[in-house]
Amino acid sequence: MRSWIEKLEQENNEHQREILRLKSLCRRAAEEIRDLDDMIIKSIEDNKVIEYPEEDKVYSAGFSSINLLNRLDGRTNGGYVENYDDLNLEMKALNNNHPPDCKWHKDWHACDCGLFEGEGK
Repeated sequence: MRSWIEKLEQENNEHQREILRLKSLCRRAAEEIRDLDDMIIKSIEDNKVIEYPEEDKVYSAGFSSINLLNRLDGRTNGGYVENYDDLNLEMKALNNNHPPDCKWHKDWHACDCGLFEGEGK
């Protein structure tokens, strides 16, 4: 019975990691869309096509991060969890079984969730 529960807990943990990865991808995509929207608005207000500095001429207006697009298409693994403090904290908690509000995440000597005493999870 215990191994079945442990298996469910492990699957739940994996699902939580995937949720965090997807949240980070959504946030990153929203940032890219916001940047593109700002570029479009500025080009309309200025009544001219956006020009890039000479070193960025390989890009053209409207292209987003290729890495982001590949991640959204599932061609590249990973997310942007490490770029968002709250999501990064949640991911660390999943990886270490300390809840997000445990002081262990800020100072590993300051665990206050009881995990090291066998009380927490």
